[in-house]
Amino acid sequence: MDMLIYQKEFSGKLTGRFSKHKLNQQLAMAGLLSLSAFIFQHPAWAADLGSQNANTIELNDGDKIIADLRNNGHLYGVFNQYATANINLANDVSIIVNDPASIANGIIMAGDNSVLTANRLSLEVDGTYPTGLDISGNNASVDLGSDSKIMINGSGSMNGIYIHSSGSTLQAERLLVMMTTTGDKTNNSGAGIRSDADDTLINLGQGSAIYTTGNESYGIRISGSSKFEATELTIDTKGEFSHGVQVGNSSIVNLGTDSKITTSGTESHGVWNFGDFKADGLTIKTTGANSAAIDTRDNGVTNIGAGSHLSATQAGALVAYNTDSGKATVNFSGTAAQRNTISSGGSYGASAQFNSIVNLSNTDIYIDRAGALGRGLWALGGGKITGDNLMIKGAAATRGVYAQTNSQIDLTGDTTIYMANPADMAIATQHNEGYAASRINAMGKLNIQGGILSHGGLINLDMQSGSLWSGRAFSDNVNGGELNITMTDSRWNMTADSNLDKLVLNHSTVDFSEDKTGSLLTVGDLSGHGRFILRTDLVGDGIASTGDKLVVTGESAGDHQLTVLNSGSLATTGHEVLTVVETQDGQATFTSTGKVELGGYLYNVRKNGTNWELYSSGIDVPLPDPKPEPKPQPDPDPSISTSADAGANFLNIGYLMNYAETQTLLQRMGDLRQNGKNGDMWLRGFAGKFDSFAGGKLSHFDMNYSGIQLGADKRVSTELPLFAGIFMGQTHGKPNYRSGDGTTKSDSAGLYATYMANNGFYLDGVAKYSHIKNSFNVKDSQNNRVNGNGNSDGFSASLESGQKFSLNQPGNGFYIEPQAQFSYSHQGTSNVVASNGLKVDLGSYESMIGRVSAVVGYELQQGDNSLNVYLKTGYLREFSGDTDYRLNGSPESHSFKGDWWNNGVGVSAQMNQQHTLYLDLDASTGDKFNQSQINAGYRFSF
Repeated sequence: MDMLIYQKEFSGKLTGRFSKHKLNQQLAMAGLLSLSAFIFQHPAWAADLGSQNANTIELNDGDKIIADLRNNGHLYGVFNQYATANINLANDVSIIVNDPASIANGIIMAGDNSVLTANRLSLEVDGTYPTGLDISGNNASVDLGSDSKIMINGSGSMNGIYIHSSGSTLQAERLLVMMTTTGDKTNNSGAGIRSDADDTLINLGQGSAIYTTGNESYGIRISGSSKFEATELTIDTKGEFSHGVQVGNSSIVNLGTDSKITTSGTESHGVWNFGDFKADGLTIKTTGANSAAIDTRDNGVTNIGAGSHLSATQAGALVAYNTDSGKATVNFSGTAAQRNTISSGGSYGASAQFNSIVNLSNTDIYIDRAGALGRGLWALGGGKITGDNLMIKGAAATRGVYAQTNSQIDLTGDTTIYMANPADMAIATQHNEGYAASRINAMGKLNIQGGILSHGGLINLDMQSGSLWSGRAFSDNVNGGELNITMTDSRWNMTADSNLDKLVLNHSTVDFSEDKTGSLLTVGDLSGHGRFILRTDLVGDGIASTGDKLVVTGESAGDHQLTVLNSGSLATTGHEVLTVVETQDGQATFTSTGKVELGGYLYNVRKNGTNWELYSSGIDVPLPDPKPEPKPQPDPDPSISTSADAGANFLNIGYLMNYAETQTLLQRMGDLRQNGKNGDMWLRGFAGKFDSFAGGKLSHFDMNYSGIQLGADKRVSTELPLFAGIFMGQTHGKPNYRSGDGTTKSDSAGLYATYMANNGFYLDGVAKYSHIKNSFNVKDSQNNRVNGNGNSDGFSASLESGQKFSLNQPGNGFYIEPQAQFSYSHQGTSNVVASNGLKVDLGSYESMIGRVSAVVGYELQQGDNSLNVYLKTGYLREFSGDTDYRLNGSPESHSFKGDWWNNGVGVSAQMNQQHTLYLDLDASTGDKFNQSQINAGYRFSF
């Protein structure tokens, strides 16, 4: 029993203040050596111990050291001084040093060539200026195994692990270092792991973590020629001037893959590098003011691999900066499969300053400075940035790519620069007196939203196939600066007045896409083969006209196309002329891609001297030679647009539909003569086509139509051969215009009365009301769909007379019947508003048509059945028919006057004095239109 008590008291301390050798001597003298050998075989029992201070210290698994000794007044847990130490802390040893009022140290190893080993060590230190592990002896070797923990609490300068001896090594895996400030936070400099000696190697293996709190409390602080290695390392610092990693001159830090660094204090960079820093899959987030994610200084070199993500919410994210003659370099390299990201709420995403270098690839950069001026890429003071396959996205008022004070930025590959507003700067240089011009070069497939502005700088863009740019261009030519752009199979949407020095277009488009018309593009030298899309606002006679304009102040070359966009809402007259291109030499060629529809009229482009102008294309009048008094040329009669043609042709539709519905008596209601005793009901259908319409500007119109009419009539009395009837009908039309078609529908109703004398004389009168609905859907000259609709009301009246002369017995044999007819109609006004803004006002009109014709027929009657076969011919003339229409207020005239011949053949048959069938074929040929029509009907007498 006494022996067991003795063991518990000394087993954990035998190699500390009471050495194992001395104890063996005493045990041998006591005759207990054999028993002691048994007692000290492993596994030994864990024990609670005090401070350890021998050169050779070996603890048992699970021992617990509670510091109770001091060195120079400083409390410590394990201490070695000067002599070479061999310290084995076994497994799961815990060391607690608690002295909040004074300096406290967990482990001090000061002897050269000392060795410290441990596994799952737990080290807790609480004090002022505390240190967890202090290695000051040269060539020391420290192995903390796996899952060790170092927790530091207190005030003042503190370090988790501090190595200030050359040639030392530290290794651990899944190490946890925690430092927490409990006192005054204004002076707590230190680091989770710190080395300021030469030739030191620190390897933390995989999955370690460092957490620090307090001002100037770094996560890792490496200086001298030390080397630090880790992978999947986590660093979190809180406090001002508390960098995640600080790398000194000649030091090397490699964080392997998937490490994470977080800082939250002011001036607390994620990585502050003066040496050599490397990591792949690195994530850094800083939230404090002026806290960069990566700040590389002087001769520092930083290499960051794929899958890395930097975020600095109140500072620039990545910077290379020289304070002397060095050349700081940062390589931030993502891949197509694992792109890197940079997010900044400060003044830049990535910046090369004062002869430093930043190389970026496959990286997405986001800039958001809450409305202040942030920059995606910023080069100044001779700095140089290269970027390959970059994406830059900026919030309002930020700048995408910016160079000043003799700096250079080169972009290649697929580059996207997307600013929140096209008016913001996507690419720009800044002029500063006393500095050479900065340079920005971009080549590849570019997708840019924002302005490209050369203020005293040299900008060259080579926009390769598929590129798109929306923004304005500007060059002030200060300090030898220029803005030169080459575009291949690309598009530029110009959002404001622009100027540049050289523009080379290889099958590319420049679109004057600003909402307002009257934009100006000024180019020094123009060449290649391009297309310009312009907008214009022609008003009146052209004096107040405005429009987009291209001005070439230097050399012009190449063949270019002009597309002036259609605008149906303009109040044009067809007589305006507007210059759209100005050149000094007239060497380039500009042609229109097609007719231009402005208001209701068509325009084209022609050369005038060294300029090109927009003019009405109705009549191509050659420009007069520059003689003192050129002979005046006739005003052109401008052609109307496709939508104007379709809308105004509603006039023709109403006229022709009414004519088709009110033709001759036989076509309208069958042959009353074949049964003139009783009342009748009748049904007729008809179909036909009008074509080759010659109506001035409304020519080249045709229409297929079909209709049905239903009526009933009754003889007034047996003594008086007078019939009175009513009818109603509906007609559908399918009009075809120059570049589209439409639909029309006419609903009609009317009254008629017919007097038929026994001697073959007849007199027929008709009154009819109709309501017509029209719609059209056409393509304009630039293949845009335009539609519109309208409706109108009309009234018509007709009086027809004829005399039938039988050449044989009445009712049998041949007969001749001369006829005459006069019809009057009135069609009301109509308004059509097309989808392109064109307003077509259709005037009312009167029609007076006279017809004289003759019918030659043959009749055959047998019992209650009869047959009538006939031929007819006639001449018709329109005596009135003048009308007008307005295209956005511009008047145009139209007339239906003309004459035509009508010929036909028909047959009617009556059976049992009740059923009458007829079929009629008509054809008309005239100077206004041609018509062909088929009529079929049925009449039931009762």
